[in-house]
Amino acid sequence: MRRRSLLVLLTPLLFSVGHSQEWTRFRGPDGTGIGRMTGLKSQLTEADYSWSVKLDGLGHSSPVIWGDKLFLTIAAADGSKRRVECYDATSGKKSWTWDAPVETHHLHKFNTFASSTPTVDAERVYIAWGSGQRTEAVALDHGGKELWKREWPEFTSDHGFGASPILADGVLILHTDSLERKKSFVMGLDPATGKSLWEVERVTEGPEEKHLTAYNTPVAITVEGRTMVVVLQTNDGWKGLDPKTGEVIWSFDGEYTQRSVGSIAYGNGLVFATFGSGSQGRDGVALRPKASGDPEVAYKLGLGDGLGYVPTPLYFEGKLYVWVDSGILTCLDAATGKGIYRERVGGNFFASPIVADGKIVALSREGELIMAKPGAAFEILGRSKVGEGASATPAVANNRLFLRTDSHLICVAGS
Repeated sequence: MRRRSLLVLLTPLLFSVGHSQEWTRFRGPDGTGIGRMTGLKSQLTEADYSWSVKLDGLGHSSPVIWGDKLFLTIAAADGSKRRVECYDATSGKKSWTWDAPVETHHLHKFNTFASSTPTVDAERVYIAWGSGQRTEAVALDHGGKELWKREWPEFTSDHGFGASPILADGVLILHTDSLERKKSFVMGLDPATGKSLWEVERVTEGPEEKHLTAYNTPVAITVEGRTMVVVLQTNDGWKGLDPKTGEVIWSFDGEYTQRSVGSIAYGNGLVFATFGSGSQGRDGVALRPKASGDPEVAYKLGLGDGLGYVPTPLYFEGKLYVWVDSGILTCLDAATGKGIYRERVGGNFFASPIVADGKIVALSREGELIMAKPGAAFEILGRSKVGEGASATPAVANNRLFLRTDSHLICVAGS
């Protein structure tokens, strides 16, 4: 059976000049992974940390930041408890903790009960995760008060929960993929009340070997002035949805037989994502979405093209950087998919690369922070040990880089 995977790119949003930037969701405010920062050293030691705090529990979720508040999810290793924590982003002082009841469910050996990254706006922080046989979504205010909670029954975990919520056009978007057939959906909620605005069922029927749950996070893009949320799944392929109504603007079924874990990258008018297994992507496709009608296939890539599986690809300045799980950095021409270089960096990776201070920043499972120079020539700018392994994608806000390791939260300020 032929194996497929997928890549996607779209026009990135322009950033204003300055350091002020909220980091509101997985991979930043628009899902591009590009953070505004200056004065970040390529080589770091503990002396360069603004602060470091010990975390009491596990989690692969990234921090999200609004103003001087940093929000993080965390869970006990045995799943006996789970919580949201708020820190002062400037000092690292813990402001409050919100405890959540949790029922354990099956997990992949590398997953945790706090792997989904929250999303935040000026009023609320939103969390989505699995609990027992349910999907849950919760909204808290910035002081830690629970505002609303929703539950959807009949969620059957395969490897656990991983997709993070996002906000698009004032609507909270949830994506859940259940091992149980006909129980997967994409849903739009009113952020203020949690009320359901629309729901699109994901097709999960088909041959048993084809039903592989997805863990990617949707992205909101704008095409020809029209905002849409792009979602992706093995059985159901791609869909571009209107965030206000759930209308299916376009769809694309690539007949995929591999799992979608890494999220969608976008830039240069294209969207890009990978399907794969083990420690690598098996195939890749770049699509060119339209405001209406089916998208165009810009190019396809295969097993020999150096694709990743868990880390999300990074679009930056006309190039696509694919950080392979097994420690290889692949650079592609984003417009054509043509390979520019493929070099071994070393280590193993679950965290997605981001850009900070114009540098590509990646954090390995062995606890090495690697910074690489963007461009057509491969160049490692620095390698720094952070003390322990890491699987959470870094965050950037207000000229600070935030790193979550297996047991610490670290802040590095720029100049």
